[in-house]
Amino acid sequence: MTTPEAKLEYRIERDGDKFVAIDSDDETVGVYDSEEEAQADIAREKKEDAIWDRTKELMRHAVRTSMEEFSVDVETALNYVNSAAGMTVLGMEEDPYR
Repeated sequence: MTTPEAKLEYRIERDGDKFVAIDSDDETVGVYDSEEEAQADIAREKKEDAIWDRTKELMRHAVRTSMEEFSVDVETALNYVNSAAGMTVLGMEEDPYR
């Protein structure tokens, strides 16, 4: 397992009749007409953050596994993993053992 990276936190601030969602880097996520819209977008952002974090963890694992299994250096393993990451939906459906 890798050390977890700092997670973004989100807050909502009122700006006149609008609601502004802001992340912990003080970046504006969006401006909304209602607090409910802001909360919904923050929930979407948090889900995307979780997907991104998990995907990075899986990619790191794939690189380490390739390095160990095939006795290759990190650059070689990264090259193969990054190439495979460009796979299309069609490629996912192909049976590599046919």
